[in-house]
Amino acid sequence: MRRLLTALLAASLASLVLTGPTTAADMQRLQAPAVASANVPACDDADVLAEVEDQFEYGAPRMLETKLEILEFSGMIETGYFPQKLDAPLPSSPIERRYCQATALITDGKQRTVYYVIEHPMGFAAAGGHLGRFSPVKSWRAEGCVLGLDDWHVYGADCQSLRRFPAAGRTTPDYVTK
Repeated sequence: MRRLLTALLAASLASLVLTGPTTAADMQRLQAPAVASANVPACDDADVLAEVEDQFEYGAPRMLETKLEILEFSGMIETGYFPQKLDAPLPSSPIERRYCQATALITDGKQRTVYYVIEHPMGFAAAGGHLGRFSPVKSWRAEGCVLGLDDWHVYGADCQSLRRFPAAGRTTPDYVTK
């Protein structure tokens, strides 16, 4: 009797192992396509906006010699995205970049356009992604320019180096815009 139970148990386990998990044929078509995950946060991420705000509030008293602050952001949109490419010993694009635009309410009562870029890997010594998930060092950096308040043209005339609007007829496959 014991041999019979052992044989039945072994046969049932073998049938489970050989058949494996089954899925319905129509379930295969309902799965979403795989999307590459980005290493940079979205344009409306609170940490990104806080970093852009901190940069402006540090620079305004020193460069503009006035106490201006950003009160709020609105209308955050992505204007361009360049994915990271690590395709060879010398990668063609080792830094992932997301270009954004928003409107900021400044303490002088004016609403101004802000252009900003989020880059990865650009944290402290670009080590944020290598120190682990719970590292206090982040792997990205955000920089912004408030239109009309860049008197020294650090980002070019009218924040030109942080603007990323597609040129007419540009069709390169690595340029993604929304």
